[in-house]
Amino acid sequence: MSTIPIDKPNFLKYLHSFRGFAILNIVVIHAIGFAVYEVSKDPKYPVSVANELLFHNSTIYFALISGLLYTAILKKKGYAKFFISKLKYVVIPYVFITMLYTVFDVGKSGLFVVRDNFTDYLNILPRNFIYGKAIFVLWYIPVLIFLYLVTPLLDYIISNKNWGKWLMIFIICIPFLVGRDELMELYKSDFLSFRNMIYFTGAYAAGMYLADNLVERILYIQSKKYILWIVVVLTSGIILFATLNDYDKIGMFSVLSCFYYIQKLAISFLTLLFFKNLGEKQPKWLMTIANDAFAIYFLHILFFIIFIPDLGYFTFIHTIAQYSSVLAGAVLLLLSVSSSMIVVWILKKIIGNYSRMIVGS
Repeated sequence: MSTIPIDKPNFLKYLHSFRGFAILNIVVIHAIGFAVYEVSKDPKYPVSVANELLFHNSTIYFALISGLLYTAILKKKGYAKFFISKLKYVVIPYVFITMLYTVFDVGKSGLFVVRDNFTDYLNILPRNFIYGKAIFVLWYIPVLIFLYLVTPLLDYIISNKNWGKWLMIFIICIPFLVGRDELMELYKSDFLSFRNMIYFTGAYAAGMYLADNLVERILYIQSKKYILWIVVVLTSGIILFATLNDYDKIGMFSVLSCFYYIQKLAISFLTLLFFKNLGEKQPKWLMTIANDAFAIYFLHILFFIIFIPDLGYFTFIHTIAQYSSVLAGAVLLLLSVSSSMIVVWILKKIIGNYSRMIVGS
């Protein structure tokens, strides 16, 4: 068994790399999804199926790293500083971004149609903030705020040395049975999805549990890495079969939600192990992206608006349409991520670290 670097200087670095990995996965599924939509609206189109298989539910990575960072880094600062930090650098930017995206009327034909009047804007703004509906990526922020609110409870559970471990494992396993609400289900009506809150609490709790004894549990992951690879392959096969055969819901149980959750947790553990083993050789470009992860999450869709009209020549070469849509998605990924980072750079030049209270970075 290979040794794992466990010295303190590398600690934040490999977690930071994982944060960059998480945001790239989220942007990739959106970028390729938008590009493929120009070629085919069939959910069983090969590129669409592959895109979903590889990147769907990547928000689990975000939930996991949030829980991991709390226990490993933020816990020692106390609850007061934790909640003040989240208010300043998550909630306030979320309010600003919601105000920005509410300019667009997502209920009309096309995602980016500007609203007709200011009264309509003011009426819809509170609803968009409460339910994360200003633009589709914001659905996760109310869920994330819920995760922050239940952090003290989870922290209390994990600190109990008698029964805490087993209750945390139970919480981590709840998403096996409780499927999440998908995006189109969320947009059918105004409601905060209790199922999504429970579902992502599982991944958040997994991060907290992992970080509670990080060195020992990373070593355990190292010893089980081949089993984790088998889990990734098996769950991916089940997801592919269920997708192609329209096999998902059994009452409240969702085959896809369950196996996406297992797949993404296994990938998370393997990816964390990979970055941990890199030691000081973390990819600098990935860590740079990680610095602006929240801003990229908030802003990348805005740059989709700008760049999508000019990507048509990538997606309409019908003889290689499947591959041209992937190329268009890659270009969209590059442009949206780099443009988001440029915005952060400009804001920092103008207002310094206060930029974190506008775009989260």
